[in-house]
Amino acid sequence: MRFVLLVVFSLLAAFPLYAAADLQTACSNMQKALDAYQAAVLQPSPDFRLVSVKRDEYLAAKQVYETLKKIPQIQNETKTRTQIQTLYSVQKKSKEDPEHPRPITASQAVARVLEKITSGARVTEQDMNNSFEETNDNTLELQPDETFWHSVTKDIQGAKKSIHIQMFGMEADNTGWEFARMLAEKAKQGVDVVIVADRSGARMMGPKNVYSTTEEEKLFKFYKDNGVKVVFYARATKATTLGQKLDFFHFDHRKKFVIDGEIGYVGGYTLQQTSRETKHDMMVRCQGSVVQQMHAELMLSYLYSGGKIPPADAAKISARDFSPPQNRGTMNGRMTYNIPRGVHDVQADYLREIDSAKKYLYIINPYITNDEMIDHIAAAAKRGVDVRMVHPGSAENSLNDTGTRFHFEKLQKAGVKIYLYQGERGLGKLHAKGMIRDDSFASIGSTNMDTMSLRGNYESNVASKDAGFVKSVRENLFEKDFTVSTLYQPPKSLWERMKIKVKGGIAELVDRFD
Repeated sequence: MRFVLLVVFSLLAAFPLYAAADLQTACSNMQKALDAYQAAVLQPSPDFRLVSVKRDEYLAAKQVYETLKKIPQIQNETKTRTQIQTLYSVQKKSKEDPEHPRPITASQAVARVLEKITSGARVTEQDMNNSFEETNDNTLELQPDETFWHSVTKDIQGAKKSIHIQMFGMEADNTGWEFARMLAEKAKQGVDVVIVADRSGARMMGPKNVYSTTEEEKLFKFYKDNGVKVVFYARATKATTLGQKLDFFHFDHRKKFVIDGEIGYVGGYTLQQTSRETKHDMMVRCQGSVVQQMHAELMLSYLYSGGKIPPADAAKISARDFSPPQNRGTMNGRMTYNIPRGVHDVQADYLREIDSAKKYLYIINPYITNDEMIDHIAAAAKRGVDVRMVHPGSAENSLNDTGTRFHFEKLQKAGVKIYLYQGERGLGKLHAKGMIRDDSFASIGSTNMDTMSLRGNYESNVASKDAGFVKSVRENLFEKDFTVSTLYQPPKSLWERMKIKVKGGIAELVDRFD
């Protein structure tokens, strides 16, 4: 990178003023280098040394273009030198700042996966610390409630090559066994089936696991006995330093399905009977480049959690799982992640879009306890934005519910309308996590608005600026939910109001861990 900047400096020093053609040439060179890099990655039998060379050539060409674009008019050599040194300092700082890595393409993430497989090198948390560029070749379909279960079942049954799942909640109940039998059958057909499960969310690290064989242990034994590859994420076993061992309270809270490398699902549903039968939730069915972003991150998680792929299989994995998307759409989208001690793109999106709202801001989430998030939401309402929140009418988690209601008075005074979801069947067990703004932005996935989810967990959302998709979410989710919800009214009883303040104050103290 230093060499590239020195080359740019020499060019700028020699030619104080630049014609538009110079920038156009740099742009053309960058595009050619990107095409060559992508072609190298997507070869049926890629040469990973060539991939590495083409990647470096692309990044160098991109840096030249970006530097020229940022400094279109150069007055003198001194100014040029100062600007380049400043740019280098900013880039160096960005490189060293894990929360603000430079966004990468899906192809770059795929190359990272394939390089790890080929070299056999250990995948670290830093390898998963990826921020992705926006793409505009996607199809995104909101699928709430039973629509999702029918859709994902159909796609799984139709899988020809691979089914890769990243899942927090799993149980040995009717839904757990239904999917276990379905996935085992696909594995017997030769489909590559992988599950990356959070050990805690899969009920595989409780006290019962110590002194007895639990139903969940039987479930995962069935998976493994029938050819399904299963790995578990457990923060305590991944810690390598004393600081990490003491900072072990992290969960992999992501819920994703990738089928044949072509279809992806991201959202809040888990493989549990209660999730299917009693909770109002949603997933987004995706096609296009966001699926490759989703899939690359899932496979890095699989390798990070102990999954094994023989180096000789790299070419097969590339052809099977990472071929160019066949079904491209026209929607904007990108995968966003929260990674402990790393990137927090979901949180950054939430705050930026809340602050950008001008007409309306709709939020659906069962856990809204983070003080910073509350302050920004209240500020949006105070400046005249139509802010509406949909919250469970019936608590899934009493501690989080109390913690959220603790903030209702402040939010209502700011002008926020709070809807308590009752549901068409009167269940009120809302588990969905999403936000839309001004028909210009949507973010849907696994991320709650509590500190644990925003800062501590692995989380994933799909974000989109596509007006049509945002409108679909508004009409098919929010506007329907408003009609089956009741507006929150503060309790009239002094005793009930005191209970909210006391319990809510206690919940505030444990927001980091709730």
